[in-house]
Order: sequence, then C-alpha cells, then structure tokens
Amino acid sequence: MKPSELEEALDLLRRTLEVEYQFIIHYPQLAKIIPDEELASKLQILGLDSIQHADVVSNTISKLGGIAPIPTVAALPEPLDLKNFLRKQLELEKLALSLHTKAESIAKELAFSFRQITEQEQWHIKIVEEIISRVG
Repeated sequence: MKPSELEEALDLLRRTLEVEYQFIIHYPQLAKIIPDEELASKLQILGLDSIQHADVVSNTISKLGGIAPIPTVAALPEPLDLKNFLRKQLELEKLALSLHTKAESIAKELAFSFRQITEQEQWHIKIVEEIISRVG
C-alpha cells in the first residue's frame, strides 16, 4: 500500500470507528428506556455487534501502524424524541455501511473482516427501520 493510500485508509477507518462508538454508547441506553422488550433486545444486539465492529476497525488501524481515536460521544438529548433519535441512528447505520464498504475496497488484504461487517450493517439498517416502524 502506498503512503497516500495508507493515510487515506487510516482516515477512513478512524471515521468508521467514531461512528461505531455512537452505537456502542447509544444502543444500550436506548434499550433501557424502550418499553418493548423484543425491541430492547434487538437494540442490545446492535450495541454488541458494534463493539465487535469497533474491535475489528481498531485492530486494523493498529495493524496499519495508526492510532485509534479516543471516543467522543454526545449524551442522549433531553427530552428524547425516541423516533427522531432512531432516525438519526438509521442514518449513522447507513454511513457505517458506506464506510465499511469503502474500507473493504481500500484494504483488500483485510476484506474478509469488512465484508462480514458490511453484511451485519445491512442487517442493522433493517432492524433499526423495523424499530422505527414499531415505536409510537
């Protein structure tokens, strides 16, 4: 990988990791306040998947010689409009899918890990869409 490609890959991976941090923090919080147990369980799964995604991305950054960013995440807004917040999470899931897809194409030798994540991100989008449709 050329130095310019390496720096491009590292920047992309850092952005991807920052998005995953949002999920890691917010999904468990949302799961605690959502009244539907089935939907709360799905939010917990999304949060756990995001931890795995963040681990893969962070390890990839390290393998490429970079330093992972320190997480910075805003607190849930108060008052919380759950449906509106979930719509924002849906946009972040779509962004995560896009970033992971780009990471897969940039770091071909690491593509297996990112291919698996992109498949999970597609599932995450469907789950968040389902949750939005079921939240009052």
